[in-house]
Amino acid sequence: MPSKAQANSEPAPRSNEPIEPIEPSDFRVRASSEVLSLLRTLQTQNTRVSLSSPNGASLSCSISTIDPDRGALNFDLATAQDQLQALLSADEITAVAYLEQIRLQFELLDPVLINASLRCQIPSLMYRFQRRQTFRVQSNLSTPQVRMVHPLRPELALNLRILDLSLGGVALLLPAEVEPFPLGCELASAQVILARDIRFKTGLRLQNARPIDDKGNLQLGWTFTQLDAEATLFLQRYIDQTQIMGRILRNKQAK
Repeated sequence: MPSKAQANSEPAPRSNEPIEPIEPSDFRVRASSEVLSLLRTLQTQNTRVSLSSPNGASLSCSISTIDPDRGALNFDLATAQDQLQALLSADEITAVAYLEQIRLQFELLDPVLINASLRCQIPSLMYRFQRRQTFRVQSNLSTPQVRMVHPLRPELALNLRILDLSLGGVALLLPAEVEPFPLGCELASAQVILARDIRFKTGLRLQNARPIDDKGNLQLGWTFTQLDAEATLFLQRYIDQTQIMGRILRNKQAK
């Protein structure tokens, strides 16, 4: 995959409480019956599926037909033709969809355009992530940040502190002295740094911006785009372990 999360080592919280490790296999769905069930639910509910590729192309579509006998899956692209050629020219295409608090993610195998539909093989592997509540990164944790280039000033590299983080996106602190970003702007690549050895690249789309004090500082709410499966695994693990550490600290304070 083009954007690889790095997690060679991760400091564990100091506590006598046992913490069960979170393995990538915990999120994998390999049983064909379960994969088909999830795909049929997406089809029945007419859930929007986001397709994206490493070259920055993306579009929204829905599952039109599922043919288990032929192992074929079809997406309806009637209203999403502008990004199609760029998407098909990429080496890989990632599909992401949400069922309430569940994020589903899989790679399109052998995609081919047939009339107004995009056909691929039914995936043999799907990732199923439980969406967690956004948590507040404590102010004394100075490491979590995002490195990016200002969309209006390409020569300006920024390291923005993370305020909130979830599987769906990130909130960043934009200092008052930095020119505001235009709403809706997209960054093809930004580096999310959660700890010294935990970092990954992703695309970002600016959803909202709001003042957080009377000094002119802003909170920028970004949605992750092009977040590959490996990055999602490490992001999930980081969120889980941060929540565990938070519970440990609260328990200690309550004693």
